[in-house]
Amino acid sequence: MRAGSRIARLLSLLSRRRIDLFLCSRMTNIRYLCGFTGSDGVLIISPDGVTLVTDGRYAEQSRREVRDAEVLISDRKWTEVARRVRRARPSRVGFESRHLSVELFRILSRGVEEKWVALPDPVEGLRMRKDEGEIRAIEAAAVTASGALLAVLSGGYKGRTESEVAADLEREMKALGAEGTSFRTIVASGPRSAMPHAAPSSARIRGAGPVIIDFGALRGGYCSDETVTLFPSLPPPALGKAYDAVRRAQEEGIRAIRPGIPCRDVDARVRESLDRSGYLKYFVHSTGHGVGLDIHERPSLAPRSKDRLSEGMVVSVEPGVYLPGVGGVRLEDMVRVAGTRGERITYLPKTISRLV
Repeated sequence: MRAGSRIARLLSLLSRRRIDLFLCSRMTNIRYLCGFTGSDGVLIISPDGVTLVTDGRYAEQSRREVRDAEVLISDRKWTEVARRVRRARPSRVGFESRHLSVELFRILSRGVEEKWVALPDPVEGLRMRKDEGEIRAIEAAAVTASGALLAVLSGGYKGRTESEVAADLEREMKALGAEGTSFRTIVASGPRSAMPHAAPSSARIRGAGPVIIDFGALRGGYCSDETVTLFPSLPPPALGKAYDAVRRAQEEGIRAIRPGIPCRDVDARVRESLDRSGYLKYFVHSTGHGVGLDIHERPSLAPRSKDRLSEGMVVSVEPGVYLPGVGGVRLEDMVRVAGTRGERITYLPKTISRLV
């Protein structure tokens, strides 16, 4: 799908809201719409044309990357944006209310605040459904990340620190072609694995408890996201039962995925499974989220989600059980919403999580 098609879809959406000029300031949204991968810029979008305003650092890069938009280089970016908005004389100006600062809003809208319309996430709504090129990029990221983990595990991890394992995994992902990591790698062992977002520490991985590894690679700008739970030795009964409960819950969630299903229903299936196992009170986050240019994006698989699954979406399914003072279990796969069902994108068999 060409960037121009994405902009055309956005213009159609804006027209229904009677917006005749839109400011896009979130960089991943700008990349999605025109291909620009720099870290600073504003996209001005109207039926009369599209302009990327950025500074001299990106003159050559924008010339090479930007599609279907004029490029304007200015060392006073926001002054130029304000001038262009005033010159266009729009009746209603839309802006990304979750990403434009209050201070910039005040500067840009001074004297004409009534013309400015807050739009929480119009581009994110378009980004939920991935085209084939986007899905291929996500699949490539997943293959890179999974291959890196297998390489690290083949060298052994018992007796090493969490930080050492995390650093090796991140280096291996880059060695296999990743541009970087999707997020800071999580390696949490023993009782620390009961903290869902524990940062890697100097704690050494022992034989008694689980090791949660949450990791992802970045390829072609797109993220992957996967979590395994490893046991350096046979798990104690409490954690073995928790593992089995999480595995059943994840399977229930993945089986529920198909086009047209409300995202909250997938979350409900996972929670019902954990409730039957007696572990629901130890599940402290949502079931999953969309994955793409950002590691967390719409749709949300959560109890209050208003999103509905459609073909082409890519979501994570990641139930977890966290037993304070004992340890945790989390299993996560990325799933593509296909024509009639969900299809895994992450390829590691979850039996790897029961390594002895």
